[in-house]
Amino acid sequence: MKKGKKIFTNLIKENKDRIYRICCYYLADDEARKDLYQETLLNLWKGYKTFKGEASFSTWAFRITVNTALAFISKKKRFQKKNLKYAEVVEQNEDKTSISSKEAIDLLHQEISKLPLLDMIIISLVLEENSSKEIAAITGLTESNVRIRIHRAKEKLKKMMEGGMQ
Repeated sequence: MKKGKKIFTNLIKENKDRIYRICCYYLADDEARKDLYQETLLNLWKGYKTFKGEASFSTWAFRITVNTALAFISKKKRFQKKNLKYAEVVEQNEDKTSISSKEAIDLLHQEISKLPLLDMIIISLVLEENSSKEIAAITGLTESNVRIRIHRAKEKLKKMMEGGMQ
């Protein structure tokens, strides 16, 4: 078991930043993100003995992360809460057209959370640089359906972001 634990620990170290960023796409609150991340790690550890290696560890881990996030959001009923922080920053900013990169990232996370659930999942995986094939494996969609959804979601986000930055 010690060898399995060491392998698992190394795999988590390799993927921890990407797993955490996926958690960030689902929740705006820092403490909630940390809770979700911890719950995800626990679920990954619990499920590791069933990992068969049919997909890469990262694909399997992202699927567990997405499923954990969905369950977490459902339990906490946080999915529909909006991040008002960006709106306050914009109101306080005299030059509303210039925003910092952190504010732009916060806005992006806010707008992603407004997408339909499946589009939100897909875009979060795109931002983590997963291929269409990997996203299809994680979501259970066909690759062509994933590509279509990515295109449509990007167009929606572009319009939403343009509206939010004006």
